[in-house]
Amino acid sequence: MASNQQVILQAGSVPTETCFESIQQLYNTFINNTTAYVAGGYSLFNYGDSTPAVDDQDRPWIRTIGGKPDRMYSFISGQWISKHSIPAGGNVRQMWVGSEVELETYDDGEAGTVNEMAGPFWEIDTAMSAKFPVGVGDFAAAVKDTGGEKDTTLEEKNLPPHVHALKYTESPLKNTGGAQNAGEGHFISGSKIVNGMIAAGSGQTSESFTNLPPYYGVYFIKRTSRIYYTV
Repeated sequence: MASNQQVILQAGSVPTETCFESIQQLYNTFINNTTAYVAGGYSLFNYGDSTPAVDDQDRPWIRTIGGKPDRMYSFISGQWISKHSIPAGGNVRQMWVGSEVELETYDDGEAGTVNEMAGPFWEIDTAMSAKFPVGVGDFAAAVKDTGGEKDTTLEEKNLPPHVHALKYTESPLKNTGGAQNAGEGHFISGSKIVNGMIAAGSGQTSESFTNLPPYYGVYFIKRTSRIYYTV
């Protein structure tokens, strides 16, 4: 339970020529010349949906929308402002699955040029476009390290040891009329099998391939330089 707050009554000056015709008039004179204030560094607050009156701009405004709390605002440089809880231009990143146009008005921002009190609060971090975030460690030695390739081309040094079964049939040497030993001559498709590595010929090429895991496209967004909400 909150403790009681002390209220100080400060007596004013009653003009010497003051007259009264009843006790009530005398009482009213005393009340009208008395000032009351709350002891200590206490300040009254504005509270509610409506913008506070000019006379109340020296007090904070706990703004509500439909009776539900929004933010606390202070009247500075002709505007009611409230500081964003995430530092402007800081290191915080969030995921966004809306459109770029919708991002401009996200978090009570607005389209237009950014300054301390106007414009969008968030923007797309293009440094993270088409990249997967990964925790720092091992191959990602430091924050903001980059690496990896969209496509990969395997080279011979990337292949594990292996063999191919090649079926063949010897074909006699042409235009010689001579005999040939086993394994000599031209080779065509046949039933004989030899095991061994097939070396890539000049007519063969190695094409790159995509090695992406299943993914879901999002924008990574960061804070702009805007600092304050305004009303």
